[in-house]
Amino acid sequence: MKAFQIVPGIAEYKEFSDFAKAAVLGTNDLILTNEYIYNPTIAALGLGCQTLFQEQYGAGEPTDVMVDAILSELSGKEFGRIVAVGGGTIIDIAKVLTVAKRGEKVDGLYDHMGNLEKVHPLIIVPTTCGTGSEVTNISIINRTTKGVKQGIVAPSMFADQAALIPGMLSSLPYGVYATSSIDAMIHAVESYLSPNACPLSEIFSEQALALILPCWKAAADAGDKDAWKKYKAEFLRASNYAGIAFGHAGCAAVHALSYPLGGVHHVPHGEANQVMFAPVMKKYVEKQPVGKLNRFEAMIARLLGCYKDDAVEELYALMDRVLERKPMRAYGVTEDELPKYADSVVETQQRLLGNNYVPLTRDEILSIYESAF
Repeated sequence: MKAFQIVPGIAEYKEFSDFAKAAVLGTNDLILTNEYIYNPTIAALGLGCQTLFQEQYGAGEPTDVMVDAILSELSGKEFGRIVAVGGGTIIDIAKVLTVAKRGEKVDGLYDHMGNLEKVHPLIIVPTTCGTGSEVTNISIINRTTKGVKQGIVAPSMFADQAALIPGMLSSLPYGVYATSSIDAMIHAVESYLSPNACPLSEIFSEQALALILPCWKAAADAGDKDAWKKYKAEFLRASNYAGIAFGHAGCAAVHALSYPLGGVHHVPHGEANQVMFAPVMKKYVEKQPVGKLNRFEAMIARLLGCYKDDAVEELYALMDRVLERKPMRAYGVTEDELPKYADSVVETQQRLLGNNYVPLTRDEILSIYESAF
């Protein structure tokens, strides 16, 4: 079993200005972000930092085309630290930039993952409450030439510091809160059930769930779309805890099976995970109803105040109150695509499938897709 570790330093600040002062941001720093984040929050501080806005190079989740264009743009610039301020797309791109040498392209990074070295120090400021990516060393890129999402993983891709700033979530739209917090919850569940979990990683999984589920319920009961913002610090911490947990124990089949939805049909990552969560969990229950899953059920029952036998169904119902789950066909998936997706997952996602609660065959993966269709 690998040793449990938390690599980045983690600090919490009330507002971005507090972080900027503590980090002494200046002209040698490159802020990678989005204009809609930068203009209302950072621009007025007059920090003098260099800036790069992701949306100028493509929309949506990171692709090889988008990242290669950014690498080309930066090849003629001189800068020191990279300060990534944003959600999963920004953070994934920043991790690539921190190890990419001048003139390098994404495909080259995949080709020598085992030898990647840090070129630029990296500070990450997450602005959503889901990825937990500020404390992991993986970047997920949609490789458009191959039609698949794949991770670049290297120890050198860890950030040097993660800065948690609850104030950065204040303007987060409800939909982004919903999909990102669902992603964090699934990170916590998958890492908890993973055979690679250890007692320390389980603590972070449990604490993430202990923050997310009661805050979900309280916000949903309030009946106000912005009620969740009262708990933005809790959701941000939960995302961070879940990131620490899955950074050690890994994500599993839910993420593996969701990648075709994101890569081919461009479904937001957290939403794609929600589509697959209940079908994967039901297959786990079918295959191995007695085991660590029972400890998980007992924990969820305590958090939701229900009977153990009802716990997982109660969890599905609460998730639907946050964001209603849709079938795969609602996103344009056709039935004849399902066998292709099952084959693709088996071929390209063994890194994740190795973290499953129980092994899944290709036919079992296809049956999960069919139940989610």
